[in-house]
Amino acid sequence: SSLPAPAHHEPLATPLNPARMAAQMDFMGRVLGAASQGAVGALVAASLSAVTEPIVNNMLVNRATFSQAIAELDVEKVQSFLKTTLSTNFIKFPFFEATSVIVQGIDVNPMLKGAITGSIFCTTTLPITNYRFRKSMGLPISASNLYQAYPQTVLRDIIYGIVRNKVMGFMVSLNPQAAGTNSRRFINMFATVIAACVISAPGNELRGYTLQPHAKALPFFEFFKPEKFVRSTSIGALIMAISLGIGTLATPQVEKLWTAIGTYLKTNPVSYLLIVLFALHNILEARRQGQVVKALGDKKKA
Repeated sequence: SSLPAPAHHEPLATPLNPARMAAQMDFMGRVLGAASQGAVGALVAASLSAVTEPIVNNMLVNRATFSQAIAELDVEKVQSFLKTTLSTNFIKFPFFEATSVIVQGIDVNPMLKGAITGSIFCTTTLPITNYRFRKSMGLPISASNLYQAYPQTVLRDIIYGIVRNKVMGFMVSLNPQAAGTNSRRFINMFATVIAACVISAPGNELRGYTLQPHAKALPFFEFFKPEKFVRSTSIGALIMAISLGIGTLATPQVEKLWTAIGTYLKTNPVSYLLIVLFALHNILEARRQGQVVKALGDKKKA
């Protein structure tokens, strides 16, 4: 009798499976695209924030008028603060956008996704936020105040995350066919961020109330003034919306580049080895340079 036909087996979902590798590359492409959007937004926002943030913080916490805040602006402090805004924005903006994309892969409802994104973002970056705030206000910085106003800030960031998810879905649904065009990407992001900043603004006001210097702290009902709330919220929302709107234009280009790199690596497997060797060379070179600098320093001391 003839031998039985061999049983048909589905290909195992191993890391070498092409379909799985393609899915991983696509996911990484989306994460990198989101991070690049944040990076471009960070650069734009840092340039604008170096001037406007000291004004907004002065209005928010000290309840100064707009003209007073302008008059108290120090050019040297603005230049110094630009270094702070650049360094902190390049951490915060890409981190939020990348976290948002990663959380989208979790199988929960959109509101919970927004809440998770906001919670992770706030808990991770609040020390940076408070460092930057105190730097802009010329206040002393210590480890004890890096998590100051955590409940108020996490509330703000959770609301922001939820509104970002909801409004972006709504904006895309208005014109799904054009959602991938540059103009529509900018409009969708601009409108989404404006809505998220405005709706989460009460949390920012609570944060500002909590961060008042004790010697100058105003009572609750004196601190909350509608006209000052509108001014500080409008400036902050516009900076965020313009920055991320411009940033979103970079996302498709980065995703295309990542896809091209993935295709090249797939057809030229030896490239993986070259990347590993290049990384190892740079690590060893950096270590060697550090040893040379240390040796020169020790020689000078001697």
